[in-house]
Amino acid sequence: MKLTEEYLNKVISETINNYLNEGDSGIHIKPENKGKFTATKKATGKSTEELTHSKNPLTRKRAQFALNAKKWNHKKK
Repeated sequence: MKLTEEYLNKVISETINNYLNEGDSGIHIKPENKGKFTATKKATGKSTEELTHSKNPLTRKRAQFALNAKKWNHKKK
């Protein structure tokens, strides 16, 4: 398939329009996992930073995700 400048511009503009219209980051948390990290924080009484040093790899992963997500631009709906 030969890529033309016109085709590439069309694909780029469609991608940008889809992103702007949907506002979808592409990151989705499964419903059964929502709130699990918060429950761990409440049960242990530790902060997110403290939980990044947990012995449990899943807890460390959730804590690091929370720290990263805190930096994102969260839009109010």
